[in-house]
Amino acid sequence: MIELKNIFLFQELNEIQLKELKKFSTVLNMPKNKQVFYEGDDSNYLFILIEGEAKIYRLDNKGNEIIIHNFTAPTLLAERANLLKIPYPANCKMESDGIILKIEFEKLKTIMQNSDVCFKITQSLLKKMSSLEDIINNNMILDTDTKIAKFIYENTEAFETLKQHSIANLLNMKPETLSRKLKQFKELGIIENKNSKLKVLDKEKLKKLFRW
Repeated sequence: MIELKNIFLFQELNEIQLKELKKFSTVLNMPKNKQVFYEGDDSNYLFILIEGEAKIYRLDNKGNEIIIHNFTAPTLLAERANLLKIPYPANCKMESDGIILKIEFEKLKTIMQNSDVCFKITQSLLKKMSSLEDIINNNMILDTDTKIAKFIYENTEAFETLKQHSIANLLNMKPETLSRKLKQFKELGIIENKNSKLKVLDKEKLKKLFRW
């Protein structure tokens, strides 16, 4: 059972607001590869990823998926489209089994006027914009080893949680390139692969060996 008051966006709402919110919110149990929304759909709903992983992607002219971003819960999905009242600019699909909260955005706006929900949505959007700027700068400036080291240092939890192909997508590199480089990081004693899970052993060593 999902308690709305435990979701980061709604922790400051009072009981009356939470009761009203519940009327136009739906909890969705989403299996892996389940579509959340399609590019061009009306952005009538705010989607909150409560558990699991999801990806935002577009299709090229051959039907191949071009991944724009991978997200790990808890996070908002495509809130920019809600705020600007534009169709979803890309597709969204589950990368794992998970849970999504689907909220009628127009009705949510009545609650946003009397709470800090709007502020938190704006914070989420600004954080994603900052993340995108970092990705662009990293791809232009940093070599492959340093790019990986910086990601591990600044996003340790995500590194230990995400699958390798998801990390490769975020870093805009081929999975086999990432795998080869991670092997070198293991040999340096920075990370280990334990029970098929990546774990950071010496985070500070990254700052000693790499500069960014």
